[in-house]
Amino acid sequence: PGTSIPQVYERYNREMDEVLAGYTAAAAAFAGQLTDGGDGVTVFNTLSFPRTDPAVLEADGFARDYPSQRYTDVCGRAKLAVGGLRLPGFGCETLALCDAPTDAPSPFAYDGQTLQTPYATLVFDEDGYIASLTERTTGRELRKAGGAPLGVLLFGEDVPLEYDNWDVEYSTVRALKPVHGFCGREIVTDGAVEIRLRSTFEIGDGTRVVQDLVCYADTPRIDFHTLVDWRSPHRLLKAGFDLDVNAAHARCEIQYGSILRPTTENNSLEVAKFEVCNRNYTDVSEPHFGAAVLNDCKYGISLARCDLRLSLHRGGTRPDMSGDCGLHEMTYALLVHPEPFGAEAVVHPAYMLNIPICSACGTARQDAPLLAVDAPNVVAEAVKPAEDDSDAFVLRLYECEGTQTRTAVRFGTPVKRAVRTNMLEDEQQPLALDGTAVQLHFRPFEIKTVKVYRS
Repeated sequence: PGTSIPQVYERYNREMDEVLAGYTAAAAAFAGQLTDGGDGVTVFNTLSFPRTDPAVLEADGFARDYPSQRYTDVCGRAKLAVGGLRLPGFGCETLALCDAPTDAPSPFAYDGQTLQTPYATLVFDEDGYIASLTERTTGRELRKAGGAPLGVLLFGEDVPLEYDNWDVEYSTVRALKPVHGFCGREIVTDGAVEIRLRSTFEIGDGTRVVQDLVCYADTPRIDFHTLVDWRSPHRLLKAGFDLDVNAAHARCEIQYGSILRPTTENNSLEVAKFEVCNRNYTDVSEPHFGAAVLNDCKYGISLARCDLRLSLHRGGTRPDMSGDCGLHEMTYALLVHPEPFGAEAVVHPAYMLNIPICSACGTARQDAPLLAVDAPNVVAEAVKPAEDDSDAFVLRLYECEGTQTRTAVRFGTPVKRAVRTNMLEDEQQPLALDGTAVQLHFRPFEIKTVKVYRS
C-alpha cells in the first residue's frame, strides 16, 4: 500500500536492485541493435514530439560541433551536457566526441546576487531564494507582492491525528515556516549549455539539503536538482512558489489528461482541497501568460491563492520507524510561459523533465523516426510490440489539452495495415491508410490504441 513494516522495504530494495540490473543489461543489449558500435554516441528521443532540451550523458570528452560542458552533479556523478540538439519525435542523432569543448560563449551573467539568463532575470535574497524573477519577453515580475520568495523551502512539524504516513493536516500545511539555514552558494558550471549554482541548506533536526539551481540556454525551464539527507521524524518539507498569476483554477496533470482544481477557498469543499495530487505538472495561467511547477517524482501540492507549494518529503514513523531517513534525490522545476497553457508550453516540457534523452555508444544504424504525429496536443504515450503478431506494433495515443483534434500519424517505416483496438489489442475498426499515414479524430482527453502491421 505504500507504507509497510521495515522488512518489506529491505526486501523491496534487494529485489529492485535485481530488476534494475536486468533492465540495464536488456537496455544495453537493445541499444547495441540500434547502433553499429562506432566511436560516437547516439542520442535517442523516445518521445513522440520534437525536443530541443540538452542531453545529459555519462560519456568522456565533449561533443564535437555542439556546445557541451562537463560537471559533477549533487550526487557526485560526472556528467556531460550537450546543447543545440534538434531531435524529432522518435528520432536520433549521432554525436562525435572530442577532447576539447566547442568554443561557444556563455549566455549567462552572475555576480553573486543577480543572474541574467536568455529568458529571465533572477535576484537572490540573503537566504538563498529567488527574491525577484522577471520574465524577459513580457517584463513581468513573477513573485507575488508580499509573498514568499520563489523556491523557498518550507519546514515544520507534521503529526497527523491518525494514519501517520497517510494524512496531511490542514493545520500542518498552514504552519510551515521558511528555512533560514542557507550555508552558501557556488558556481558548479557556467557555459554555452547551462549555468548551475549549488546551494546548501541546513534545514533543522540534522536534515541537510544540497540543491543545484539550473538555468538553460535553450529552454526557460529552471530546474532545482535536489539531494536531501533526511534526519527529521514527524516533519514536512515543501518547496514554495508564490506566483503573481490571476487564475481561479490550477491545472493538475493526471494520467492521460489533466484536471482543474480551485485556487480559492470560498467554501468547505474548496478548503478541503488544501493538498491535492499532480503527476508531472501543475499550471496556473491567464489568457496570455502562465507558470507551472514541474516535478519528476513528487506528487502532492497545495494551490491556494496560486501559491504552488510542492511536498518534497515527510518523516512519518509508523509502521516504519526509520521515518524515511537517508538520502533522497529529486528534481522539480519552475517554468514561466508568456503564452496560454498548451501542449508545447507546458505538457511537452513536463515530459522532457521526466523522460531524459537516452544514449548509446556507436553510430545509429537508421535515423528515420518510427513515426510522427502532426498535432502537438496528441501524445504517443506508449509504443510496444503486439502481443500476438511479431510483425506488428501497438501505439497508445491521447489528446492532452482537452480539445477535439484531428491529426495525421505518419509512419517512417513501410506499413501495410493499421487498425483500432481495445486495450487487450482486440481488433475493432480498420483505419484507412493514406500512403504511410492514418487520420485520427480525438475527443477531449480521448485515448486511442492503434495496431500497426509492418510491410
